[in-house]
Amino acid sequence: MPSRGLAAKLPSRDDTGLPMQGADESRFLDGLYEAALDPARWPAVMEDLADLLGGAAGWLTRMSVADGSGEGVLARLDPAMATLYETYYARLNPFSNEPDPAAYMAAWRPEVLTDEAWLGRSELERTEYFNDFMRPQDIHSGMIIRLAAYGFDVCALTMTRTMRQGAFGQEALSTARRLHPHLRRAFRLTENLAMGGGALPAGVAQALDASPHALLVLSTSGLIRRLNGPAERMLQEGGGLRAVNSRLVAERPEDAAALEALLGAAGTADPEQRRAGEMKLAWSEDRPAVSITASPVRSSATAVFEDGPAVLVCVTDPLAAGPWSPASPNLTLRERDALQWVAAGKSDWEIGMILGVSPTTVRFHVDNARRKLGAVNRAHAVALLLAAQRAAN
Repeated sequence: MPSRGLAAKLPSRDDTGLPMQGADESRFLDGLYEAALDPARWPAVMEDLADLLGGAAGWLTRMSVADGSGEGVLARLDPAMATLYETYYARLNPFSNEPDPAAYMAAWRPEVLTDEAWLGRSELERTEYFNDFMRPQDIHSGMIIRLAAYGFDVCALTMTRTMRQGAFGQEALSTARRLHPHLRRAFRLTENLAMGGGALPAGVAQALDASPHALLVLSTSGLIRRLNGPAERMLQEGGGLRAVNSRLVAERPEDAAALEALLGAAGTADPEQRRAGEMKLAWSEDRPAVSITASPVRSSATAVFEDGPAVLVCVTDPLAAGPWSPASPNLTLRERDALQWVAAGKSDWEIGMILGVSPTTVRFHVDNARRKLGAVNRAHAVALLLAAQRAAN
């Protein structure tokens, strides 16, 4: 990483466009990027976000737009209501059950919306979902912050306001849209770190070592303090990135300045200027570009960061294959999980209990996986999956 004086030279390809607005949002970012390493912190992040937006509570979800089923992490919401949602209200959710899921996903974009983008207020208040599910939780309205999509599954943060608070205003929407790139980036980091086994191992060091992505932890002065196996192999092979005097640099001059600025922005000592960013970096002529994300992190819970600020660098290689990657690159994690449990001899009901979804959703994911793999039936899909895993190993 360059000297701290370069922190003001922000990466031109950072999609936030503007510096963070004040100390409150800077503190929020610190917690947000720590949650990328420790998913147990997401409820606290949602509570902080609710406070920033003038809201009351939050719900981080992954839901099917085909039938409303899914899973989630709650903040300031009654866990009992999540059980009621899964067992009954999922099918009544007017914000998730789409009559044509394929057409809906073709038009889907990661953006920040209010519930009125789907349904008018008077129409919403006539629904059973509002009167028997939202109203008992003192939920007047919601803001949907879209994060990612996998097949027909949509990941989003839903922030809520109480009956007394009313609807979200333009100032709250502007704040959410300013934070949106950071929220998406932190969520992608959480997903990348969890891909190896479906959940983060205990401890940041174990999470780094278990990830199939190239991950490096840098000091704020730019020194490489830790790197995992894929990162070590990537630097040894060369072609795009290398280590020079224990610092991460880009081999091509045209990429060097952008990487320097990216790392400088994430590692600056000024907490109100520190921010994450990402960039594409060309590799060799016969390989596609890699995506580099640099995130500021601060943690006293692990010796990896030595009780101080640091920078987490994640390099995502489109050609990298891990044990979760079956023959089709379009197979989602949920489709892979469902098909693996089919391979283990579990019924749709049993898989639904394991994954926390309905049997209908299990059949939906398995059938999607079968079509993507080009299989004629479930047994054929399982055979293709197992063959792909043997080849990857």
